[in-house]
Amino acid sequence: MKRFVYAADEKKLKQAAEIIFYLFVFAAIACFAMLQTYGDPPDEINRFKVVNYIRNHGRLPHGADPEVILSGYGASYAFQPILTYIIQGYLLRFLGMFTSDGYILLLAARMVNVCLGVLMAYFVRGIAKEAWKSPYIQWTFTLLVVFLPQNIFIHSYVNTDSMAMLSVAIIFYAVLHAQKTGYDKKDCILLAIGIILCAMSYYNAYGIILAAILIFAINYVHTRYSNGQGEERKRLTVEWREMVRKGSLISVIVLLGIGWWFIRNAVLYDGDIIAMSARLKCAIETAAPDYNPLTRFTYQKAGIPLKEMLFETGYVTLLRDSFIAMFGPMRIPTHGLIYLFYKYLWIIACAIALLPIKPIKAEGMSVWKADRAPDRKNIVVFYACMTLFCIITVALSVYYSYTWEFQPQGRYILPVLIPFMYLVTLGIQKVCILLERIAAYNAGGRVLGKMLCLGVMAYVMLAFAYSLFNRFIPHYLEGENMLSMYGKIFIP
Repeated sequence: MKRFVYAADEKKLKQAAEIIFYLFVFAAIACFAMLQTYGDPPDEINRFKVVNYIRNHGRLPHGADPEVILSGYGASYAFQPILTYIIQGYLLRFLGMFTSDGYILLLAARMVNVCLGVLMAYFVRGIAKEAWKSPYIQWTFTLLVVFLPQNIFIHSYVNTDSMAMLSVAIIFYAVLHAQKTGYDKKDCILLAIGIILCAMSYYNAYGIILAAILIFAINYVHTRYSNGQGEERKRLTVEWREMVRKGSLISVIVLLGIGWWFIRNAVLYDGDIIAMSARLKCAIETAAPDYNPLTRFTYQKAGIPLKEMLFETGYVTLLRDSFIAMFGPMRIPTHGLIYLFYKYLWIIACAIALLPIKPIKAEGMSVWKADRAPDRKNIVVFYACMTLFCIITVALSVYYSYTWEFQPQGRYILPVLIPFMYLVTLGIQKVCILLERIAAYNAGGRVLGKMLCLGVMAYVMLAFAYSLFNRFIPHYLEGENMLSMYGKIFIP
């Protein structure tokens, strides 16, 4: 009886911790959203042009419409997938029946991204529970992902990055969970939803779609052994029926979700379904000379080697630092020690993650073992595909800076946050295993492992708190901020 009561109380505590966590995530993102000045976050003014067009006209804009063209740069964000802006635009159109207050309307648009951030946190928790048995490791992974300062910041202003981050979390969770269920109907539907959100948000995150397709397809490829003329032969077999049946379900849902957008692009832009060529043509026709794709400076046009751009311009350092914390228009950093902590944590944890360290074999002895045991093939495929996704995302960012416009901004590679922190957490888990081994089946090893996890979690939260209360909030309270816009009609 006592054990039952204890279990019930423990369940209530866990539920309370979850609720407090989500409330804290919401409050943290909302704090950013309510304070930062309109247009201070990266390119928010130009992104908001698309939202405002939908609000004013009740329809989606052509990418070359003068109302959405970027001043100086030419072209517009309307050429790219804009599902987030569609939601925000029609929300503001509805709210416009009741108020014209600029603060309320802009905050409402930003709150869409805030909600996407909380949803991302929900799926990150799901990933943690799916991947690890220990609640200490689960929360370590959760906080490393969610409370990286730049992740909180990315969900606090008008952009499509926020939905892309949510889509990566959904897809990552779906393919991880499907290793247990064999892609049941719920996993297939969830995977399809993740792909739709990704496809309708941000091209830089598309690598996760490729990774998910490969993981799904290879799941149905097996190695079989058969005897032939007295010899044991290895051959590959494919479960075509299951692959086609479940793949068709996913494909139909995805096509229904995104087909209309790419058909629309084909109609508007002479068959250019992703509108990239149309965007380039528009930029050439509408950009100022300094920003025109034909005349502006790029490292590629200047014949400067890629290596020089990466290592002699501060590109790598700025990309890394802005991946961790760089607020406003890339001008509000956090404390230098925070960058150093993350740098060394990542290096050490990733190096240890690659070592062949396994939990104690005795049943029930290790609290640090994973909560799942998929076959070796699925593990290798999962890690390989997520590595491919990370490489594609980083490569796209580097390619853009080298050939189009020099912009070493961490937000361009932020979609890799979840698989990257998954690797970091694996490293931390293996350190816990080492500590357990040192203790030789003694509870002391587990205590040391728990202390390590608590230490990492504490530093993550302190780093975030410092970034928010010592850098972000003072910057805006001492100068112009969103609160000064209250009661003003500033949106045309």
